[in-house]
Amino acid sequence: MALGLATPIGQAAQVELRITIPEAPFHVIGDPVPLRWEFVNRGDQRLAFMWEGCCQLNGRVTASLGQVTLRSEPATSTAQLTAHRFARAARLLPDKPTVFETYLGDWLNIDRSGEYKLTARYTGLLDNQQPQVPRNWQLWKDSATAEPIRTTLLTPSDYIARHSKAGLVLHLDGPDRLLPLQKTALELKLSNTSGTAQTIHWPSDFALWFLDTTGRRTPLTPTRIRTAPEKLVLSKNQRLTKRIEIDSSKLEGRALGRYRLFVDFKTAKNRTPSNAVPLDWRLDTAELQQLIRMASGGARDGRRNRPLKLMRLHLGEIDQVLDQVPESELSENGRKLLGELQLAAGLKPIAPKPGQVTVKLRITSDGSIQFADTALDQVFRDNKPITEQLAAMVNVRRHLGWIITLELRPDKATTPEQLAAAYESLKPLISAEIKFIVLPN
Repeated sequence: MALGLATPIGQAAQVELRITIPEAPFHVIGDPVPLRWEFVNRGDQRLAFMWEGCCQLNGRVTASLGQVTLRSEPATSTAQLTAHRFARAARLLPDKPTVFETYLGDWLNIDRSGEYKLTARYTGLLDNQQPQVPRNWQLWKDSATAEPIRTTLLTPSDYIARHSKAGLVLHLDGPDRLLPLQKTALELKLSNTSGTAQTIHWPSDFALWFLDTTGRRTPLTPTRIRTAPEKLVLSKNQRLTKRIEIDSSKLEGRALGRYRLFVDFKTAKNRTPSNAVPLDWRLDTAELQQLIRMASGGARDGRRNRPLKLMRLHLGEIDQVLDQVPESELSENGRKLLGELQLAAGLKPIAPKPGQVTVKLRITSDGSIQFADTALDQVFRDNKPITEQLAAMVNVRRHLGWIITLELRPDKATTPEQLAAAYESLKPLISAEIKFIVLPN
């Protein structure tokens, strides 16, 4: 079938929209709660439209709780809009449902408990959208509004405080800090209070929930308990203790700070949480001192220096703690690495993300070299020649993940001879990884 530009339909054609959320007494905010969109073409024409499901341009979702109304907002960032340009053409056959799966969290940021009324509206095509479809298909450019549905949402804190009806009591206990390089062990005590035997599947019936200081579930933290699967039958009033190990490597990319952890027991019929315990993810002075010793000694995990990687990931957060590490208790290699990390931590705010970094240098009328960015002057307070400061920066670039380009900017009164002399003094820094750009004055 040849592809071409279809024509828009008139108001006579009807598209019905229905949204659904899985039935449950409640959902916990932070769950991946499915929000299902179902379109039904009640006309006799085959229709085409654009399904986005990402940027909230065609689709809108509204949640009402008493006098509070939350609305999804269209994407505004360049990244989101660029992704939206790749939204796909979708088709609606007469009287045949077309279903799309999304998550409620894709559309709304809900932060309080209650019974919400949800509704949605979808516009088939915006003015700047023109999908290519076979010639005998029509374009759906109208909007459809779904009938309201209701669902109860609980914040994690309210869920933890809720009285359990599952007949299974969970109590979590263990240390209040995560170990930097080892697994942290906790104990989960299970008590069957239902009066009858209960069958549970360990660990698939359970999930980890990490909460931040605001009580929200933290994205990209571990959710699965990794251990051998077991089918357990707990008789009436029986108690059982299971060991849970948290691998800190799963949190290496998460921000250091204070977290709370609870375990969620969930099956098709029952659900109950454990208590929440503090589980801080921080690096104190003693831990940093030990990490520096291990990293400078060539500690390896496979072919990777894991202690060094951990410190590099959190340079921006351990800046002040690094200054408290006693040099006298480190080896020569340890003192060298500590100095590099301290400098790298100071440079981190200049370009927080790894990648290309341009360091702009002024060549003044007297031939001297100066940082064009005054923030760099605040980092280097040792009054050393700028060539030594630049060499130190180049030396720590791998800690930051920087690819450095030095940009020479001569003042208007700078002579060619002065520029050549400045370039010659910086020449030892030239390598395959360090590039120079010389701007005209």
